[in-house]
Amino acid sequence: MMAIVGNHLKMHLPHSLREKAARFYLDILGCRKLDNEPYPDLDLYEFEGGFVLGLFFFDEADTLSESEHLMATWMEIKTDNPEVLKQRLIQFGVREVTFDDPSRFYFQAPGGQVFRVAPMDGGL
Repeated sequence: MMAIVGNHLKMHLPHSLREKAARFYLDILGCRKLDNEPYPDLDLYEFEGGFVLGLFFFDEADTLSESEHLMATWMEIKTDNPEVLKQRLIQFGVREVTFDDPSRFYFQAPGGQVFRVAPMDGGL
């Protein structure tokens, strides 16, 4: 089984930074904005080379819950066999993290960092 760092990163930002973030990723870094339907509070930016950054926006009046804060940032690990890697991670004792994407396995690595497991040929 092979595993590599994938080409997706997700972060949470307050709505008040949405316009400034768009200018930063589009105008300064030259990213391309991707279709984000059906998620109105998500902006997707693709860097040259295919790396995709997902920015989820929340209202400043809403404080992130502990579980939302846990998922505020995650990075992707791609593998040729996601189910085998998932089972190895569970056997190792990682903590599974619940996220609104049932198609991927999310977990905390030792130290608390959150990752998602995706297939090598998987899309967004």
